[in-house]
Amino acid sequence: MIGWSKKTLTIKAFCTMNYMLEFYSDLSLFGGQKLRKSYFSRKRFFRLNRVGFTALEIVVVLVILGVFSTFAIVSYSSYRKQASIKNGTRTVETALSTARALAINQNANFEVTIDIENNQFWIDKLDRRGEIAKPKFLGVNWLPDGVLFSEIRKNNISYYSGLVRILFRPNGASEYVSIYLIGENMDGSLYHNYYAIRVYPSTGLTHVYKNERK
Repeated sequence: MIGWSKKTLTIKAFCTMNYMLEFYSDLSLFGGQKLRKSYFSRKRFFRLNRVGFTALEIVVVLVILGVFSTFAIVSYSSYRKQASIKNGTRTVETALSTARALAINQNANFEVTIDIENNQFWIDKLDRRGEIAKPKFLGVNWLPDGVLFSEIRKNNISYYSGLVRILFRPNGASEYVSIYLIGENMDGSLYHNYYAIRVYPSTGLTHVYKNERK
């Protein structure tokens, strides 16, 4: 009885309760020899089960990681483009607001000139005859890399190239203008790729619209 108790304790260290019941059954029916054989065979089984991942499992994991990485890269690239367009839009809006403030404070006409093809814009001060008195009053600004002027619509006329001048008067009034910006190589048929700046003529105030192309 003492010898069997020691073997039973050894079995408990390596087997679950289900295996314990089976071992006791083997003990009562076939004696200690089968118990020892069963014990060593199950010990070998546990060792085999501790082998690492199979090649197929590793391949599946790598494929899943590759798919998630692709989605992450695409999403991050799209986020960077949208952030650049937003930054460029805010820069242009700041120039428009600055020109309006200068026109009111100096009681003079100011223009924001946009060079569509070169993605540049600046503020000019005009004299009473409407001619440029101080060109590039505050220097030249550029859009961020990868951001383009897609279209400028002034008084219901669309411009896709050349220079477009937006006038601000001493009372703050301006012209009805819509400026559309988009990222380079982005699909121009999708409205959500655009940012728009609208200048309202009666007040000269501006507003930015996202995902708009009207």
